[in-house]
Amino acid sequence: MTTLKLFFHDACFDGAASAALFAAFYRTRRPDATIVPVGLHHKLGDAFADAAIDGDDNACVDFRYCPHPAMRWWFDHHATAFHPAELAAHFEARRDQQMAFEPTAPSCAGVVTRTLAARYGWTPPPHLAELTAWADIVDAAAYPDAATACALGSPATRLAVWVASVRNPPLIARFIAALEREPLEAIDRAPWVRADLDPILTRRAGDRERWRKLGQVRGEVVLFDLVGRGVGSPGLTAYDLFPACTYTVTLLASDSAVKVGVGWNPWGGARRHDLGQLCASHGGGGHAVVGGVTLPGGAIDAGRAVATAIVASLTA
Repeated sequence: MTTLKLFFHDACFDGAASAALFAAFYRTRRPDATIVPVGLHHKLGDAFADAAIDGDDNACVDFRYCPHPAMRWWFDHHATAFHPAELAAHFEARRDQQMAFEPTAPSCAGVVTRTLAARYGWTPPPHLAELTAWADIVDAAAYPDAATACALGSPATRLAVWVASVRNPPLIARFIAALEREPLEAIDRAPWVRADLDPILTRRAGDRERWRKLGQVRGEVVLFDLVGRGVGSPGLTAYDLFPACTYTVTLLASDSAVKVGVGWNPWGGARRHDLGQLCASHGGGGHAVVGGVTLPGGAIDAGRAVATAIVASLTA
């Protein structure tokens, strides 16, 4: 029996969707495989430093490139996938049928689906084709307006909020397994999801006014310093609350990490900065339209310094 370790971008709808798609494909090749999902978080330095890449087979989706020789499969769409940048040359020298990199793709799920179809003739069942389509929408924020984006009117958008909020590896592994087998509507209704999702939705409704009060308008940037405020990131709701802004910068802190998130309002002004590259200059990364920097737990002063520097760059 083969054990596949499947590394994926944790707390991310696209990461979970990409993992589910690859797992479904892999089972067509190895029906008896045991698949072990392993969530990864971006951080300064080597994000794989603490990861045991010791499966009989190993794959990574929607996350940085890993040069470890045992990582046989890799799919990603982050323009800043190579840390350090020299790893891009390593990838080009090693690139084969089991790896794909599409930095302009709206989602990694789409990269996985297209690559496996073209190279291996794999056609996902209808519920996984729908999952890919939703990952393209959710990860690229491809909604008609901010109100639609934050209304959470579909199972996919609600589950995206859920997966970003739940810090429970066994539960996320269950979610990935469910995505393999079931349509999004069924998972959205499942009691084991609703146990956390309903309180999350209730809390978000109350948090909306708090985000409005906490947002600091700095020219075309809105800064949310949420350290110690007992509230999570506003995400796309920020653009509904502050429709005139072009960018948002959000500072959050937990026991394990301090995070600076940077986003572009797709319904606002023209984007003049590559946010992923801007975050990369501070040790983070991301896409042109959204990025982040993750610092160690307790590094609040450093996080505020990074947030201040990014606001200065965006308003210069």
